[in-house]
Amino acid sequence: MKKTLITSALLLAVPSFAADWQTIHTEHFNIHYSVEHAEFAKSTAAELEIVRTKVLEQQNRALDKTVDVVVFDPLNAANGFALPTSNNPVMALFTTPPQSDTVISNSTGWQQLLVLHEYIHLVHLAQPTRNDWQQKMRGVWDLYDLTYSNTPRWVAEGYATLIESKMTGRGRLFDNYSESILREFAQQGALPTYEQLNGEQGFMGSSMAYLMGSRFLNWLEKNYSERMLDSVWTRMQGVKTRNFDEAFSGVFGQSAAKLYRRFIAEYTYKAMQIEQEEPLLNSELWLELNLYASNPALSKDGSKIAIVERDKKSNTKLIIYSTDDNIKAQEEFTEAQKELLENDSQDIPDTAPSVFKREQKQVLNQINRAGIANPQWANSTTLYFNAYSNEESGIYNKVSDIFSYNTETGDIEQLTKLAGIRRFTVSGNGETLYGEQIRNGYSELVKVDLNTESITPLFTKSLKTAYDYPILSHDEAKLAYLSTSLNENWQLYIQDVRSDFIQTVPMPSGYQYLSQPSFSKNDESIYFVAGLNSATDIYNYHIASKKLTKLTEGQEAVAHPIGMRDGSLLYLSITADGPNVKLLPSSLKGSVVSDLATNKSAPRLMVNEHTLPKAQIYTDEVGEQSSYNVLEQRATFAVGAQYYSASTSVLDLSIKSSDLLKQLDLQAGYSIDLHNGALHGGFINAKYSALPVKLRLNLFDYDLNTAKQFHNQDSLNADISARGGFAAISYPLKFGQLNLTPELAYNYTDYKQSHKSWTRIGIAQSWQYDRQIFAIGQSINARYYDGSTKNNNWQGYDLAAQIFGKAFDIPVYVNFEQKHRNENSLALGGFSSNLINQQQSSDYVLSSELPFYSATAERYQGYGGGFSLKEGMPWLYYKQHQLDDTVYAQSYGLKYQGDFSFGMGPAGVNDLTFNMGLSRVEGDSFEDEMRAWLSFYYSL
Repeated sequence: MKKTLITSALLLAVPSFAADWQTIHTEHFNIHYSVEHAEFAKSTAAELEIVRTKVLEQQNRALDKTVDVVVFDPLNAANGFALPTSNNPVMALFTTPPQSDTVISNSTGWQQLLVLHEYIHLVHLAQPTRNDWQQKMRGVWDLYDLTYSNTPRWVAEGYATLIESKMTGRGRLFDNYSESILREFAQQGALPTYEQLNGEQGFMGSSMAYLMGSRFLNWLEKNYSERMLDSVWTRMQGVKTRNFDEAFSGVFGQSAAKLYRRFIAEYTYKAMQIEQEEPLLNSELWLELNLYASNPALSKDGSKIAIVERDKKSNTKLIIYSTDDNIKAQEEFTEAQKELLENDSQDIPDTAPSVFKREQKQVLNQINRAGIANPQWANSTTLYFNAYSNEESGIYNKVSDIFSYNTETGDIEQLTKLAGIRRFTVSGNGETLYGEQIRNGYSELVKVDLNTESITPLFTKSLKTAYDYPILSHDEAKLAYLSTSLNENWQLYIQDVRSDFIQTVPMPSGYQYLSQPSFSKNDESIYFVAGLNSATDIYNYHIASKKLTKLTEGQEAVAHPIGMRDGSLLYLSITADGPNVKLLPSSLKGSVVSDLATNKSAPRLMVNEHTLPKAQIYTDEVGEQSSYNVLEQRATFAVGAQYYSASTSVLDLSIKSSDLLKQLDLQAGYSIDLHNGALHGGFINAKYSALPVKLRLNLFDYDLNTAKQFHNQDSLNADISARGGFAAISYPLKFGQLNLTPELAYNYTDYKQSHKSWTRIGIAQSWQYDRQIFAIGQSINARYYDGSTKNNNWQGYDLAAQIFGKAFDIPVYVNFEQKHRNENSLALGGFSSNLINQQQSSDYVLSSELPFYSATAERYQGYGGGFSLKEGMPWLYYKQHQLDDTVYAQSYGLKYQGDFSFGMGPAGVNDLTFNMGLSRVEGDSFEDEMRAWLSFYYSL
C-alpha cells in the first residue's frame, strides 16, 4: 500500500541539504538541485516535460499541481522515490546510474527510466478524489493526503514498472535477467502467493512487487483489456469510497487474488514446458550459501574463496571459505550415522548432503552498517572491498570507498576517501586500482594510485555513458570492462594496458543482458554472463581465435563465472532460496556461437504512439533558473494528541509549514487540555537549518494548574502562567562515528508576579561502534546555566550520560542523569510538548509516568536501563528518581519513542513525534499503580 512506499522512502531519504541549491522552473515542474548536478538537472527538466506529455496521451491523466523534483545523490546508488500527495507532489531522483547486474539495468537510459517510473507513481497515486469533502481535507492536511489511498504496494510498484516498460520498450517487464530468475522460481514452485506480493521476506522478496506485479498487470491487460484495468484507478477516486479490492472486483467480477492464482498457474505451466525441453546441465553443487550472496572472489593461489552474504536478518558478512573439501565435516557426519545405528539398528540414517559445507576461514561483519561489497584479493592475506563513508558537506550522505582487510590480523584500513569508487580490480602489488567512479551522476573508468591517492580518468566523462566490472587479467596486461551508452546494451571490451588498444568482445545476436566478466586462469579467454530469449547463460570468448562459446543452455539463472586452475568453472546458480555456488566440469565444451550481434543497439520490444523518444541528455535551456528560495513555504494543518494518565491529555492544533528541503521550518499552534484545563496555551516555533550553524526560536504562552491533573493528589499545588521565548544556536560536527554539537541558548520567561531569564552553554557528544554481532556506543549531554529571577541570581548544570549497545541481537542501555540548581528549584514530572519541553525549559525534570510537580528539589539524580527484544521494538525499562539524595520513586514497564521524518517534502510528513508506554510506578509518597501514556504530535 502507499504507506509501504512511505516506509521505503524513509530508508532512502536521509539527506543533509546545503544552502547552495538552485531551482529550474518549467511549466509543470520545479527542479531543485545542488550545483554539482547542474547538467543532470538541466536534462531532467526537459525529460520531465516530455514524459508528462507522453503520459498524458497514454493515461489521459495528468497532475494539475506543480511537481517538486529533487535531483541529488544521497546514497551513491541508483534509486528514487515519489511522495504522491495530491496537493504537494514530490519526486526524488538519485543521479547514480544502475550497475549491469541489476534488474533496472535494462533501460534506454537511467534518467529517462527514473523520471518515467516516479512520475507514473504520482499520476497513478496522487490523483485528486472526486469526493469533495475528502479532497478538501487532502488539500489542507498533508498527512491525510499522503495516506488517503490504500493502494497495495504490488499495485503501485507493479503498475509503474508496467508503464515504464510499455513506454520505453525496455524495462523490467522485458528484462532477461529478471525473467530467468522468475522462471527458476516457477520451476521450483516458489513464485510468491498473492499475500506475499507486498512483502519483503525471503530471497528477492522486496523485488516481487515490481517483477511479478508488473507481469500480472500485463497479463490482465492482455487477457481482458487496458480499459478494464484503467477503470480500477478511476473507481478508486470516486465519490463513493473504495479500496483497491472493491474497485478491482467491481470491474473484473472477481478478486485480484483469484485471478492472480490463474496467472501463476499459466506462468508456471509455461516455465515447466521450457524445462522439459532443456538439456541436462552437467553441474554439481559446490557450496550452499545463506539467502543473499554476491561477487565471489577466488584467491590468487586458489585455496580460498571470499563471498559477501546477507541473511534474513539483513546481517551482511564477508565470509572466506576454504576451497578444499571439508573432510572433517564428512567424517563427523559418518560417525554420527554410525552412532545412530549402533543405538538403534532399525533406524534409517540421514542422507548425506550433496556437498558438505566448506570450512569458514574468516568472517568479517560489516562495520557501522557501512555495508560490504565487491571483495578483491590483493594478495594471499589481504582483501580489498567496498564500503560506505559518510560525507557531511550537505551534498551526499554516503559515498562508496575502498577498504582493505588483513585476514591474518583482522585490521581494516580505509584506502580511499570519499572517492565514489564502486566495482574495481586491483593490481598484484595492491598499489593500483582500476575502478568505476561515480560522482554527480557521472560514471567514469579511472585508475587509482593508492600511494599518491591520485585518480586518473581513462576516458572523457559523460552522462551518456556508464561503466562496470573492470577486471585485470592475471598477468595484468589486459583490462576488461563493461560500458553502456543511451539506447544501447551493455558491451564488453578488452583493453591492452600498455598500448591502449581496445578490442570489442562479440555478443550473441539478440542479447540484452550482459555482466560479470572474468578472465580464465591462463588469460587466454574471458567468461561472462549474457541474457538471450528470457534466459541467462555463461559464455566464453577465446581472445586469440575470437571464438565465442555458449557453455549453458538456459537451464539455470546463472551469475559470476570463475575459472579454476583445472579448467572447471565455478558459478552462482540463483534459486528461490538464494544463490548457491555450483561447479561446471572442465569437460564441458559448449556450443560455438556463429550468429553474432552486428551492433550494440538495443531493440525496443514494444513501440506505439505512446513510446517515448530515444533517450538523450538534453543541453538546451528549459524554463527559468533561480536560486533555491526557502521562503517558498507550503503550509498544512497539523493535529496531534497526547494522553498521560499521570497528568492530563492535550489536543494539539497547529499550522505547520516548510520549504521542500526543510531548510526553514515554521509552526504555530494551540494546545487544548481535554481533561480539566490543567495545561493549555499557544506556541510559535521556527528552525533554520540551511547553514552549518543551526538556529532555533520558540515562543510560548501557557497555563499549568497542577490541581487539575488526573493525579493531583500526587503533586504539589502550582498554578503557573508563563509566557516567553527561547533561542538557540548550535553547530553539529561529525568525525567518523563521533558527533559533537556545541550549543548556546537563551530563555526569557515572564510569570504572573515575576520573571526568569537564563543563558546556557552546552555540548552534546555521541559515539558508536557497530560490528553487527555486537554494538557499543555512548552519549553525553552537558549544560551549564547562568540565570536570574526578579529576586536573585542562580546557576546550575545538567549532565546526562548513556551507554548503549547490542549483544546477541538484544539492544540494551543504561543511563544516568543529574541536574542541579543553586538558589533555584527543579520540578519533577510531566511530559514533553510544544509548550513545555526539556530543550527550552530549565525548571522541569520531565518524566511521563509522573504528574507535573510531583516534587521539587535543588538536585535531581536519575538512574535507569532497559533492553528490547529487537531493534525498533518497545523497551522493557527500569528508572529510579532521587531528589536531594532521597529516592522519591521508581518505575518499570514498557515504553517506545520515535521520530518520523523524511528530511524533505511536504511539511505534514515531517517532524512527527510518537511516544507510548505502560509503567508500574512505586514510591513512599503515593499509591503504587500502573500508568500509561500515548502521544502523537508535531514538534520542531
